[in-house]
Amino acid sequence: MPPPSAPLQKTTNVVAVHDIPIECDVYDAVDYPSTTPVFLFFHSGGLAAGARNMIPPWLVQTCFARKWPLVSASYRLLPQVDGNGLLADARAAYSFAQSLNTATPQSPSKVVVGGASAGFFLAALVAHHLSPPPLALLSITGIPTFRHSFFNSSTLIPPEPITEDEIALFVSEPVTVGRHIFDPSGVFSLASLLPSGAKNPSFQPDKKLPEGFTEDPARGLLFDYYLYENLFLDLVGSVDPGFDWAAADEAKLGKWPMTIFFHGDDDDDVNLDVCTSVVKSLGDRAQFFMAKGQGHLFEKAYFLEDLGEDRNTPLGAVLKAIDALDRVVAGQS
Repeated sequence: MPPPSAPLQKTTNVVAVHDIPIECDVYDAVDYPSTTPVFLFFHSGGLAAGARNMIPPWLVQTCFARKWPLVSASYRLLPQVDGNGLLADARAAYSFAQSLNTATPQSPSKVVVGGASAGFFLAALVAHHLSPPPLALLSITGIPTFRHSFFNSSTLIPPEPITEDEIALFVSEPVTVGRHIFDPSGVFSLASLLPSGAKNPSFQPDKKLPEGFTEDPARGLLFDYYLYENLFLDLVGSVDPGFDWAAADEAKLGKWPMTIFFHGDDDDDVNLDVCTSVVKSLGDRAQFFMAKGQGHLFEKAYFLEDLGEDRNTPLGAVLKAIDALDRVVAGQS
């Protein structure tokens, strides 16, 4: 049950069983109309960690203000699954999002798909492989493809990020969805919002993690290990078409959903060129907003009130992306 003052209700739904249950959390309210888009979100964590309750508060507020149901999806993690497993989980989450509101199989809900960091890779898989395509895509300092030199040109000179014993431990684990919180500040709580949807100034984060979730920064180091060993294409390349196709496949490009990116130019985890090279490939199917001086997932704990209203500041890149998303949805709804 939500806190008494919470503006939203949260429900958890099993949307598939792929070795283990695949769950989605839905944040909505009883007065939401059946005509609004659904926002499907995939969490960060390098495809090897993270959790579906790691949602930036500003995104929850954005969806609430527009009465868009927000679906935050689980997916199975590397190394227990490969790209095909990720695609299967993304398909289940997308089908579930399409079924919300009063939509029928013949008239599915329109869905905006977004993701943070590696979560955007799953959003891109939806656009590449599933039909009908999303209404739009939103990349939150995201990874649109692993077919980029940043992910596949390690010199193997730096020290290994984790030991072989740690790797063996992770590989021997049973298949899991993301229940690994590497940064508790990124966990969203319904109690952090007032009934109006505004930031609750008296909210104090719970120091205890939700049941079933663990604080596990070590598992997140698998992302660094796969970079170090140039393994990402081996793991997910079977479902990752990259974006070189955009220069030659006009038909596919014409159907590609408008994709809105914001990215910091001081991002050590996902090089800025990963984003800008894809933006260049997509041409007028992409919009890009730079957050000067900002690092990876710089906005993960911000509320709209923390972002301010000045779109010319570094944090204004998030606001510009929201504005752009509004224009896309308004033009296609």
